Amino acid sequence: MITLSGIQVFDLFFRFSSIGILICTLILVVRRAKGINSNITYPLIGFLICIIGYILLTLPIDNEHYGGIRHVLLLLTDVTPFVILWLALSLLNPKFSLSNTNILVLVPIVTYLLWLVYFFLVIGGYGIMHDVNHAIGIVTFIVVIYLCLNEYFDDLNNQRRNNRLLLVVMCVCYMIALVVFEFVLKDFRNSWQFSFGNSLINFVLVGMYLLKIVKEFQFVPFDSAKPVKDESACVQKLNEWMANGGFLQSNLTIGELAKQLSLPSHQLRVVINQELGFSNFSHYLNSYRIPYICEQLKDPNKKQIPVLTLALECGYGSIAPFNRAFKQLKGVTPTQYRNQF
Repeated sequence: MITLSGIQVFDLFFRFSSIGILICTLILVVRRAKGINSNITYPLIGFLICIIGYILLTLPIDNEHYGGIRHVLLLLTDVTPFVILWLALSLLNPKFSLSNTNILVLVPIVTYLLWLVYFFLVIGGYGIMHDVNHAIGIVTFIVVIYLCLNEYFDDLNNQRRNNRLLLVVMCVCYMIALVVFEFVLKDFRNSWQFSFGNSLINFVLVGMYLLKIVKEFQFVPFDSAKPVKDESACVQKLNEWMANGGFLQSNLTIGELAKQLSLPSHQLRVVINQELGFSNFSHYLNSYRIPYICEQLKDPNKKQIPVLTLALECGYGSIAPFNRAFKQLKGVTPTQYRNQF
């Protein structure tokens, strides 16, 4: 028989209220499955289910009262880092799909996840492997943080930029909590203070999350860009600046460009993203720099000038990013392109 104190009753109230909110969120996600963000439907559903699993796993009751369902909840909690990685990849790349993932990457991950299913549902989730999986989870979060911060300042999509920050904060908080309560304060983890605080925090966070989703009617929190006044004038000003060779400046950032144009950086992001159709600032610069360098490579009078020199003169800080950008746009290396003429 389960006996609960007054504070534990409140604990359960907040937990099941949070679960109710998450179920409402799941319904919204499923109903919007065919919307513009349909590529993140499945990872988001998986993420929400993992949160529900964690909330149920940390109920203020003894483990023996769970029965076999505890192993399922443990599994959901321990695969959360991998689901967050899946969610991050889907949010950062609208074209991402598991079916298009390199099989050399996908097979080891699927194999490990199948092992976790066996470990938790058959073996019971006991042993050193549980701690090993936590360590792998921390490494996975570090990968997510890198993916989110990489090209953050180049990203012109406000929604995606906010998603990057949200995922970073989520991963950092999860890692800190994992280290503190799994490896340092194991006894405190079983106290009523921790359980009640945990349930209250979950309730506040998922409540804020649902309110934002209802407000925006989107799958994930984002700061939708406000309409920019006189966008055509901004585009004209930007085009004139680029036509005068502004793209040749080295180490040019969106912030520096905004200063030179006397425009707010957020307004310039919206203009380049929504008016000109670029999601990444580097891609926008490359649309000017690569054609310019192609003309230099075609010029027989500049045949002896090293490709590196041309790249540096065009604003690239090193040869590697230039080579990647050139091959991506032209399908050949700069040297191969030059040899055609």
